[in-house]
Amino acid sequence: MRQVLCFLAALALLSGCEPAATHRFLVTFFDEVPSFPPQEQYCAELDEQGRKKAAEPPQKSAAVEQKVEGSSHPPYAEKRCNGCHQSDKTSVSGLLKPPNELCFMCHPKILKHRFAHGPAAEGECLGCHLPHEASYPSLLARPPASLCDRCHSEGRAAAGMHDRITKSGVVCIDCHDPHSGTSKYFLK
Repeated sequence: MRQVLCFLAALALLSGCEPAATHRFLVTFFDEVPSFPPQEQYCAELDEQGRKKAAEPPQKSAAVEQKVEGSSHPPYAEKRCNGCHQSDKTSVSGLLKPPNELCFMCHPKILKHRFAHGPAAEGECLGCHLPHEASYPSLLARPPASLCDRCHSEGRAAAGMHDRITKSGVVCIDCHDPHSGTSKYFLK
């Protein structure tokens, strides 16, 4: 029985659960698990980790990078945390809705065209955007010129044209809408 519990604990830890959920799981099955830090400290540490990650130098891309200003999510900048987070933090995530539904509360018409980009359609906004602050415009997690390369490593349908265009400093989102489009390639 103990082996089964150890296996379940290892599985939970390896599955990438949110830290609060992992802690709650461990406390349920094991004694002497260190207490979770106070909410304020934990949130401050997460914010600091996000800032460090956003400040990391991006990997070099073949495309020409443009110098841009960072961005901040207006509710976060205005300290309106309760727009996204529960004030009493009773749920595991502390969010008003599940992460894949949260952004649609304020951005319900982001998918305004027939063809939807998979991550946007699934509410996986954090695949491209940071929720609070970013070093790039529109809360992008990476430079616009290398953002799409994170997932899209397949050959381009018009590779020769794309190579010429990116060498001139044009980035994917200059021609493609990253959320939805009237064609399957999301051309603007």
